[in-house]
Amino acid sequence: MKHLTDGLWPMGLAVMLLLSWPSGLEAQEVAQKVAGIVTDKETGEPMLGVSVATLEDGKVSGGIATDLEGRFELPMPKGAYEISFSYVGYVGQVLKSSGIKNPGSIRIALEEDEKVLGDVVVNGFFSRNKNTFTGSVTQISGYELKAVTGVNIITAIAALTPGLNIQVNNSQGSNPNYVPELVMRGMSSFSNDDQDVNQPTIVLDGTEISMSDLYDLDMNEVDQITILKDASATALYGSKAANGVIVITRKPIPESSLRITYNFTGNVQFPLLGSYNMLNAADKLEYERLAGLYDAGGSTTAGIPDQWELDELYNERYKAIMAGQNSDWLSQPARTSFSQDHSLRLYGGASNLRYELTARYANTNGVMKDDYRKRYSMGFKLDYYINNKISISNRTTYTEIKVKDSPYGSFSDYTSMNPYDKIYNDDGTLNTDLSWDLDNPLYEATLGSYSTEGTNTFSNSTDFRWEISKHWRLTGHFNIESATGWEEEFLSPESLTFKDETDLTEKGSLDITDSKSNSYSANVVGTFTNMFKDESLITVSAGWEANHSKSESKSTQVIGFFNDNLSFISNAAGYPSTSTPDGTQSETSDVGLFLSGNYSYRNRYFADATWRLTGSSLYGENNRYGNFWSAGLGWSILNEKWMKRLKDNHTFDILKLRGSVGETGKVSFSAYQAITMYQYLNTYEYKNGIGAVPVTIGNVNLSWEKTLTWNFGVDISMFNRRVNLVFDTYIKRTTDLLLDRSLAPSTGVTTATDNLGEMENRGIEFQLDAYIFRTNKFFWKIGTTGYHNSNKITKISQALEELNKQNEANQDDASTPLPQYAEGESVTALKLVRSAGIDPATGKEVYIKLNGEYTFEYDSADKVVIGDTEPRYTGTLTNTLYWRGFSVYALFDFQLGAWIYNTTRATQVEGADPMKNADQRVFDQRWKEPGDVALYKDIADTSTPKQTDRFAEKEHTLELSTLNISYEFTDKICKSLSLRSLRVGVNFTDLFRLSTVKRERGTDYLYSQGFEFSLSASF
Repeated sequence: MKHLTDGLWPMGLAVMLLLSWPSGLEAQEVAQKVAGIVTDKETGEPMLGVSVATLEDGKVSGGIATDLEGRFELPMPKGAYEISFSYVGYVGQVLKSSGIKNPGSIRIALEEDEKVLGDVVVNGFFSRNKNTFTGSVTQISGYELKAVTGVNIITAIAALTPGLNIQVNNSQGSNPNYVPELVMRGMSSFSNDDQDVNQPTIVLDGTEISMSDLYDLDMNEVDQITILKDASATALYGSKAANGVIVITRKPIPESSLRITYNFTGNVQFPLLGSYNMLNAADKLEYERLAGLYDAGGSTTAGIPDQWELDELYNERYKAIMAGQNSDWLSQPARTSFSQDHSLRLYGGASNLRYELTARYANTNGVMKDDYRKRYSMGFKLDYYINNKISISNRTTYTEIKVKDSPYGSFSDYTSMNPYDKIYNDDGTLNTDLSWDLDNPLYEATLGSYSTEGTNTFSNSTDFRWEISKHWRLTGHFNIESATGWEEEFLSPESLTFKDETDLTEKGSLDITDSKSNSYSANVVGTFTNMFKDESLITVSAGWEANHSKSESKSTQVIGFFNDNLSFISNAAGYPSTSTPDGTQSETSDVGLFLSGNYSYRNRYFADATWRLTGSSLYGENNRYGNFWSAGLGWSILNEKWMKRLKDNHTFDILKLRGSVGETGKVSFSAYQAITMYQYLNTYEYKNGIGAVPVTIGNVNLSWEKTLTWNFGVDISMFNRRVNLVFDTYIKRTTDLLLDRSLAPSTGVTTATDNLGEMENRGIEFQLDAYIFRTNKFFWKIGTTGYHNSNKITKISQALEELNKQNEANQDDASTPLPQYAEGESVTALKLVRSAGIDPATGKEVYIKLNGEYTFEYDSADKVVIGDTEPRYTGTLTNTLYWRGFSVYALFDFQLGAWIYNTTRATQVEGADPMKNADQRVFDQRWKEPGDVALYKDIADTSTPKQTDRFAEKEHTLELSTLNISYEFTDKICKSLSLRSLRVGVNFTDLFRLSTVKRERGTDYLYSQGFEFSLSASF
């Protein structure tokens, strides 16, 4: 196979030339006719318009394009010849006459070229030629996504995009109902309760969607994902672009007879308990003894009056342990889960009318018992074409999500249980008589308590495209969406939460929340393209966009249920006296105008420029409109005349420099934050009405956070695209950061939002891949990505100083150090007091003051920066092998140099409660008597440890996150099965993880590992 990555010709030009080649072949003596069919290797579908050409001595002697059924028929001259097959976006093939055994029935399967597919950049409004584009982007095909995982699209996107990271939430583990947070090129805002503050904008087929929508998207529908990173790529989105933009396009409908595609993914997951190293029954009892729980003189145990009873209690537990009592509490809430995902696609149509019907059912079960996330969706799409000039597309979609949380509670409840306590009594009932008055966490799971929620969404989008002339094009997009949601949380009256409550009308509670939202969005874009005689090309696009959304939610709580099984609202006794029904409303609108241009001179020098004006109801009255812009330059060095030899011999296939600068924005405040809001309260009732109190104090000058981004990049491809490198370096300076400033109490509120503070991110990222060996039957490809970002606060305000004081005041109640912000330091800096270790004589910790003095007195003013909680370097390693339909894909993730505060050591080793189970190190590594050289304080000291660098560790991790093995059946086998294509595979996930830090992972919800088996069939 000859690797024709650029194609022999652009598709349109090739078809015109080949179809207009009448006379040369007619004059030659024809030996035979060669016929066959060309199909898509991935789907098995016939390909219309593939260029099929005759080559004699490397020159074209005749040609044709495949028809609707992918068929071709060519007369061939005598002698040796070659047949070439080429199509834009696919790897071309060349057959030699000596290798054609049956000229009348040739079958060719063309494979998508991942490099050529990336030649078009889709930004959600229009497309640009990547060769002349100056922005920084990463493009991912649907096939690449499924090689990483068949069920979690967010994980796949993050794994394949340098600079895009999933924020690790150690407490949530592999919870299927936790939607992860993505951060691109570092944090550019101070975190708050809204996790979207640092997340990129997500656009699906021209419509903005939420991170939750992306999480629940059917991966089988995805054709391509484009991640826009710098200002040149994202400026079209104005005030929504500072965190980057993820643009998703679904698969187009090809012209064909009726086709059916079915995809199935089965997922088996096993709970990971290896990070927990709890005390066994014997060691736990000895730990209690050493901690003084059985010493009447120093015991803190209430209800045990004298030493005799303590000795008897100890002896009873000791006898039980000697008899073999050692309960496995950790396995009780865990399970091996099976999940399934089914999707069906029916499509087809002629050149003027095409249709598509999609359906999906997915049930994802986690590794903690009785939870699930169920997804249902149906969609119908219709494409209509008029005279090859106008196309109209309409897609209607209905989706339903149902969620249930595990009734078994937090996993940390089970790690606290003492192993010498029985889980069940001899008669099979739950043991509720546990040591130290602990509650059996399994009891709650036997009740009728539940926590469920769901959403139903209906959306309809219409797109049109009008090719007015060869220079002018007009496109438009309109979407309308309506959604309803509900949440219910029922707490049984038999729950131990109410064990001290005697009034039956106060036992049991039901919280209900109903929500609904409606939104619409529309845009119209006009594009002008012209090629001038001097070989320069100009493309200009101008557009208009409008968005509007309205939402509301209503919530109420009722109490007093007399039966565990009667949880309906009408069975409640009444309402709590301390709360009232609640509700929220939100309505936002924005409108935008933009102008974007691209100029190319002789395919060597390029320029991009974009300007956008956005007006938003979110901004303050004096800043209702915002201007955003970008400019970029590019140079394709390879197209210079003096590089011709290196280009012709494929030493270099791409050698391009690009740079850009621009300012984008971000709106990370609520709908009415810029205006003064009041709330009517019936507690302020007067003769002529009801009084109102302020809820927010508006700010007429409130505006978006501004991010100025500089980006410089290099694109290199060598040796017939065997080696490919994309490198970027950037600087992001964010100003007008949103923070709460203090107000005088006389205003009625204590804080108001204002634009305060500045920060900067600097970083580099790269993507490198290379073919070690490549033929038409076998190839071996390796790749790596890398990313480094450094963050710095460049300006601090009084609001941040106040926040530092609040965090310091609440520090003793926090399990991890709360942030302390300072100019010149990272927003994710870890600040702790230095420690000199444990004094061997007393078992107490020795602290180091700022001046270097040693002391037993802890002072938070002595805190210094220990490191940064963000990794210094993040990357991936990939290995891909292909041989005769078999493929093996391995993905390794690694992170280097992240400093963490090890909460396991701070709460389960030192600071552990001796009445509850703890990490094994509490028994092995704590100080017990004078002279001991130990890592941790006196084993009898149950006080909360101070936050010092003794618990800080630098973490390096390496994970084999994906090992995918698949096989694509041959055409012969598929034909015997009456199929067009068939692919099967198995994907092992999270096979192993190596870390320099030993800590508990998945404290509230367990992590998991397992495998997926998949099947994809086309009829």
